[in-house]
Amino acid sequence: MKSFLHIILMILLTGCGLFKSSEPQKMEPKLLKQSALPQIPSRLQKQGFEFYCEMLISENGVMERASIIKSSGDKDWDSLAAISLMKWKFSPALSDNKPIRTFIKRKVNVEFVEPNSILLAEIICNTESDAFSAFFDLKNGLDFGKAAEKYSISDSKNNSGIIGKVDIQHYTGRTRHLLSRLKENEFTEPFAYGKYFAIFKRLNED
Repeated sequence: MKSFLHIILMILLTGCGLFKSSEPQKMEPKLLKQSALPQIPSRLQKQGFEFYCEMLISENGVMERASIIKSSGDKDWDSLAAISLMKWKFSPALSDNKPIRTFIKRKVNVEFVEPNSILLAEIICNTESDAFSAFFDLKNGLDFGKAAEKYSISDSKNNSGIIGKVDIQHYTGRTRHLLSRLKENEFTEPFAYGKYFAIFKRLNED
């Protein structure tokens, strides 16, 4: 039997409850990375399923609270899923280009795909300018670990940017697409990663 990872498709149900209607510019939080859901019962795997959740996300994109509001049909699984949701990473919601704390409701559809784990390192920068400075240094031969120590704001810079073996199916959208195309020892160009800018490198696993 194949082992499957459960991937989540997020569909916005309602606007952010903490937005004021008078605010002219607003941007919803975007899902950057999800953690694995708990093992899905076989009966749900056969029929497929969905559930609904509420999440309170801080102005830093950190999950403050998560709960299941419409059951998947398995209460024990729902409780474990709520714990998993607390590990998801978002970009913060924005109002007039300023990060704000916000509350959202989402419908979650579950798909099943095969895992795709690779060894990754990262450089996370506050600005696009810093990210491109790191990128040009890399293109000119600077070691990725040294570039991470110099430019990255992530704690991983203390480990040469290495974040370990990661299932790229946990990432969303463009990030997952870019990572899926990397060969060993290749790195991405800088790209927007929530409110930050990122460069990822696929490391040699030998």
